[in-house]
Amino acid sequence: MALVFLDTETTGLHRERQPWEIAIIRRTDAGQRQLHLCVDVQDLDLESADPAGLEISGFHKRHPQVRLRPLQFPRVFRAAEAVSLVGEWTAGATIVGVIPQFDAECLTRMFLAHGGSPAWNPDLVDVVALTAARIRERGLIPDADYSNLSLQFGVRTPSAGQRHTALVI
Repeated sequence: MALVFLDTETTGLHRERQPWEIAIIRRTDAGQRQLHLCVDVQDLDLESADPAGLEISGFHKRHPQVRLRPLQFPRVFRAAEAVSLVGEWTAGATIVGVIPQFDAECLTRMFLAHGGSPAWNPDLVDVVALTAARIRERGLIPDADYSNLSLQFGVRTPSAGQRHTALVI
């Protein structure tokens, strides 16, 4: 069974948010591969974007088409191409992530907008919920903040500069 560790950075937290950065680590018995891409600004409704959300996600500092200095990585794809790639990488896989429903919802809307539908396993794996359950099994009360929850479980949290990037290597 394929596992896909998935994260997106989006144009906000609102329902119509769009993913502008998508990162996938696909792991199978045969090995592991990574995909990291940005969606072309021509396909983003930046007029409806949440300015605070763009700031938090680092859109103006990190999107290759927007930042002041050129950035060759990640590659930029038109939304239809991004849908095709994400569809290929996630087909039949179980998605694992931090609150993966957030990412799955906006990706599903992107798929539907381009005449497709996702084929990943609908049972998403939320590492926040799994971690909280393990902490409860230890007789402890899980912290409501997932950064503190990570520390409670002995996992180092990403730095401020890494926190809102779709792929931390």
